[in-house]
Order: sequence, then structure tokens, then C-alpha cells
Amino acid sequence: MANILHVDEQTGWRGGEQQASWLVQGLAARGHRVWIAGRPGSPFLAHDHGGAEAVRVPLPLRGELDLASALRLARLVRRENIQIIHAHSSHAHGIAALACAVFRAPARLVVSRRVSFPPKGHPLNRWKYARPDRILCVSECVARVMREYGAAPEQVAVVHSAVDPARVRVDPMPRAEMGVPEGAPLLVSAGSLVGHKDHANLLDAFARLKNEFPGLWLVLAGEGPLRASLEIQAKALGVADRVRFLGHRPDAPRLIRAGTVYVSSSWSEGLGTSILEALASGTPVVATRAGGADEMVLPEKTGWLAPVRDPEALAAAVADALRRPDDARRMAAAGMALVEEEFTAPRMVERTIAVYAKLPGGLDGGLKRGKMS
Repeated sequence: MANILHVDEQTGWRGGEQQASWLVQGLAARGHRVWIAGRPGSPFLAHDHGGAEAVRVPLPLRGELDLASALRLARLVRRENIQIIHAHSSHAHGIAALACAVFRAPARLVVSRRVSFPPKGHPLNRWKYARPDRILCVSECVARVMREYGAAPEQVAVVHSAVDPARVRVDPMPRAEMGVPEGAPLLVSAGSLVGHKDHANLLDAFARLKNEFPGLWLVLAGEGPLRASLEIQAKALGVADRVRFLGHRPDAPRLIRAGTVYVSSSWSEGLGTSILEALASGTPVVATRAGGADEMVLPEKTGWLAPVRDPEALAAAVADALRRPDDARRMAAAGMALVEEEFTAPRMVERTIAVYAKLPGGLDGGLKRGKMS
């Protein structure tokens, strides 16, 4: 049995917090002792984490140079004999590094890295990223970026993010609810309307398809600062009458299940969990080669890939998927099987434990692998 402290200073609940929550649940189910440090009233601290037995530790966590929080973490580590500090966000990483390096917390430091862009190269970041015993990257793409940044090869490990297949086992959204005719071929995409998701590229690709597929529709679930400009773009391209912007939809899996093809057009991702959800739902997938997309979407096996920022190539991939419905169904079934085998929460927990067990100092005795309840 090991003693493990998880730190996350975020005030909202996003993908990183969900991954950390599944990890907390899996560790507690295996009998490990778990502590959770977060800001007072934050979702991460308040969440029930599936009923996992975990000690909540409210801390100010005011930025990555919060020496007071770092000192309190170090004292907690000594008092409770905590062996591992796992930081799940960038500022939590900084505070945990201070606890270990400045206040001599006798624990191994693990940090999660979920984005594919390199950290800025200023001295604080250089110091901070030299501190962890392991940097857990959500994809091989992120791992490569961190090695190029200067992380030692032995520091870097890959543990893919997980999805919950049960979340997408829902009834498809009725076409009437989207304002789309019954039986019409439908492209769907879910994600915030922000730059790196590159919905502008998707709209350009969609416009290239209207002659061959005049009945084709595109429905986007997501909100963000680029919505107005994307609506203007759709009008300029002459496709506004076949594009629906649904805004933020907590029931996005219903939309994904309704699609003929799911399209991810990002130019930057860590892994791309929306792609995982689409694969898990059994919807055929076309994705751009951003982040870890090519670790999930295997050409001619689980879907179609296109280069980033290339609307002509993206349109060609979507057209191929629409022309080959039998192959699309076959690849969609293979995609579901891949998610069930490689990208579930129990698998993510097992792989994280395997990394913990190989930390310097030998933690194998306290981190035996077991089944997730």
C-alpha cells in the first residue's frame, strides 16, 4: 500500500480533473491511501470521486510561486509519510516542485502533461520541468514535445487519457432536435469554438463537399469566442443553411451517436478525448493528425486521418468515409474495440501504477497491481 497525494489548483472541472478523479478512484479501490489537495470550494476538492475514501486538504494554491502552500504540502508529506506527490496541472506542478526542492518534502514528484505545445522557455519553467521524477504525457506526441524541450528521456512516460464508454452509450439525438432532416447524411463535431480546434478548417472542408453531397449537413456542439466569426464564415462559404451551431451541450454524446461521420479538425491537441468518445460511440471518425490522433485513429483500421490545416485533404477523407459506408461501419466497430481494450479508466489506472512502481527508490512493494472495482 502506498500513500499518494494528488494536487490540482483549478477552480473548474475539465478533462484533467476527470482523469485525476478516475485515478483517485482506482487507487483507493486497490487499497492505497489517497490525499486530495485543492482550493477550498473547488470542484476537485468537493467532488465525491465515486465515493473513494480520500483525505481532502484545502490549500490556497495561489499560483505556482505560492511558498506558503508549498510549505504546507511539505509538512503534510512528512506527517503522513506520503511517498508520491502527483500534480495534475501546471501551477500545481510548480507548487509541488517547491515543496520537494525548497522545503525538502521526502516524496517522489509525478506531474501530468496534457497539452502538445512546449512549455515556455523562461528560467522558472526550465527549473520546474527539471524537478519531476516522471512527466506523464497523455500521448506520444506530448512525450516527443517534452523530450525536445529538454526533459530527460527517463523522465518521460506515456499514459493515455481514458474515456468512460458508458457515457456514450446513449440514444442518438433526434434529427428534429438539431433542425436536420431525417435521413440526411450528417457530419458532427464537438468541442469549444477556439482557435486550435480549427472549425474554420472544417467549414472550408464542408463547403468543398456540397456539390458531391448536396444533402449533407454539419452540426457543431460547443461554445467559444470564435462562434460569431465561424457563423460569418459559413455564410460567406454559402453553407450557412446546412450548418447548425448548437452551443454548449452537456449531452454531446447524443449528438455524436447521431452522426454519419464524426470529424475532428484540430491543429493542436494533447490526446483528443473527443475522438475517443466518438470511437467509443461507434460513429465513424475522420480526424486531423493533431496530438495523439494517430494513436487512436488508425488508417483503414479505425478511421481516416488528414493533415492539419488542409481543408482539401480533410474534405477528401470525409468524402471517402461517406462513399464507403460498409467500410466505415467496419472501422467504427474496430474503433469501439480499441477503446475498450486500451483507453478505459481501469487501463489508465494500471498504467499509472506501473509508472509509480518504477520510480527511483523502489516502490514496487507498495504499488502492486490489482483489479479496479
